[in-house]
Amino acid sequence: MEKNILTEQRNVAVLLIIYRIPEFITSFIAAIASGSMVVWLEFMENASVLVPGVILVVLTTKLNKNLKFRFNYGTGKVEAITALCCETFDLAGILCIVFFAVRKIILPESEEEFLVFALVVSIVGVLIDIFIYFKEKNLVSKNHSRMIHSAFVAARNEFVFDAISIVTLIIGIIFEKASWIRYFSPLVCVVVSLPLAYIVVHHLTDAIRELSDLTLDEDSQLKILKALNEFYEYYDELGEIKSRISGTDQYVDIELCFKQDMTYHEVSKVSENIKKRVSDEIGGGIVNVVII
Repeated sequence: MEKNILTEQRNVAVLLIIYRIPEFITSFIAAIASGSMVVWLEFMENASVLVPGVILVVLTTKLNKNLKFRFNYGTGKVEAITALCCETFDLAGILCIVFFAVRKIILPESEEEFLVFALVVSIVGVLIDIFIYFKEKNLVSKNHSRMIHSAFVAARNEFVFDAISIVTLIIGIIFEKASWIRYFSPLVCVVVSLPLAYIVVHHLTDAIRELSDLTLDEDSQLKILKALNEFYEYYDELGEIKSRISGTDQYVDIELCFKQDMTYHEVSKVSENIKKRVSDEIGGGIVNVVII
């Protein structure tokens, strides 16, 4: 990931925090005042954007100052951990809101109040969302980092929820006297939360998969053996073949005992040919030949 991209992402995250802190506070006040489940969902969404924003600022600053993270291990794991934290927080908030929304449908409480105040808060929020959304969209078009993609997804979700919140509040104000309106907000909350939960779980699964070092599939392992078979006349013994997938990267370590009469130059040349052939066969990857 280029340093200027990290700097730009940090600046956007700082702006996001500055903008979100007032809305985080006001949406909390609006949620308490109105009792609207959709406004409570909006508050949770604000929190789920604010917390990852803080994480993004810390990590992008750290990655910019400590280049060793990129040269030694890359940023894939760090980005996956960031995505995992953000998506876990998102999912926990959604589940809590759904629980209370269902509870409110079963046991309807008093009518929602101060809806106009909540509407004003939501309109301010959606204007901020539009600005942040286009900033993140520009960043994600420049770099395919999981960390930046998670920030973009969070910005997009926040925009959608604030827009839905505005529509719901307007309907609540128009039909304020209707008896059924007390069920409308929690129902909308449940309907909107379910597809979002599906999206969050999908991204959460991707992050977990990226954090897990998996073995190459059977087809790829057979391709490795096929490639090695082309060089059988150069080695006496084939040791262990260790393979793993870390994020989108494939790693293969091959233990070989070369023939005793081969010179160092010949061993080095054959090793390079084997690494290239195996890498080509499995569709790219980091291949090491360990001499035993």
